[in-house]
Amino acid sequence: MQHIIAVGAVYIDTILTVPHFPGEDQKLRATSLTRRRGGNTANTLEVLQQLLDIYDGDREATEPHLHLLSVLPAKGSESANFIQDSLKGVELDSSVIYREGACEAASSYIIKSQDSGTRTIVNYNELPEMTLDEFVAKVKPITSPGTKNGWYHFEGRIPDVLLPCFRYIRSSRDHCDFKISVEVEKPGREGLPALAAEADVVFFSKLWAEDQGFTSARECLDAQLSYTKQSALLCCTWGSMGATAVQKSLNQAHTWASTDAWKSNQLVVDTIGAGDTFTAGILYGVVYAKDWSLHDTLSFANELAGRKVTQDGFSSLGQAIRHCLAPH
Repeated sequence: MQHIIAVGAVYIDTILTVPHFPGEDQKLRATSLTRRRGGNTANTLEVLQQLLDIYDGDREATEPHLHLLSVLPAKGSESANFIQDSLKGVELDSSVIYREGACEAASSYIIKSQDSGTRTIVNYNELPEMTLDEFVAKVKPITSPGTKNGWYHFEGRIPDVLLPCFRYIRSSRDHCDFKISVEVEKPGREGLPALAAEADVVFFSKLWAEDQGFTSARECLDAQLSYTKQSALLCCTWGSMGATAVQKSLNQAHTWASTDAWKSNQLVVDTIGAGDTFTAGILYGVVYAKDWSLHDTLSFANELAGRKVTQDGFSSLGQAIRHCLAPH
């Protein structure tokens, strides 16, 4: 089984559910308060672990195959322990960068409106970001000689650091066969196109695409064909309009797939992490379900994300979509 090393920030989310968004200088009583671990790559790993556990749960334990490379506060701090406890089955000790002297993890404060189904997110993070040297020091033991196949998945949050990380992977004898995927999500973040140009799989968000002036997922992806890798897989989600993907080929006979949003009789409960769940579905398809077509993989990821928004959090998503899973 291949190693997947996910690189990105981890947050502790405080979620206030309110009847409607308050106006400025208005008081409003929340209907519930939830505290849970968040962060794009951590959410993706949590869902991936569930999908892998469907077939691997009874297997004798071996070395971890899912690794989170992130910056956390001091080892043993309450925040670090809270995050570690939330990611059973994911390796953190050898891959996490602990900031000794810091007590608080990065935080997100989320106001979720029951009236509109939307949410407003305010982030706070005082932890210094990962450096290239720290990245190299952490991945060398994971990808020691003999580990020739694997996957790096990056949250595209610090392009000026990640681009040298990509180039280290491509130039390293022990990493050159590893694949790279990256999220192009946040509008206005400089350097994201340069990351997309060097990745094997790219996840474009609707927010980023609209900020670039695109009016559909197909239009967004069509514009990326000229500067991304010749064999890259490009994906773009478009909310209630579903998702589109294109697998590029060397002879320009690219394979396209689109799917409508997954339909359910259940109400939308929690959209937080839907994109991260979609990412987990695509990675499962391309890394583990080798006999799936592009349409199979896209439909699976789309349904997985659709099921996620009908529940709070990520628990039991693997079981909910067990009927679609392929043995690996």
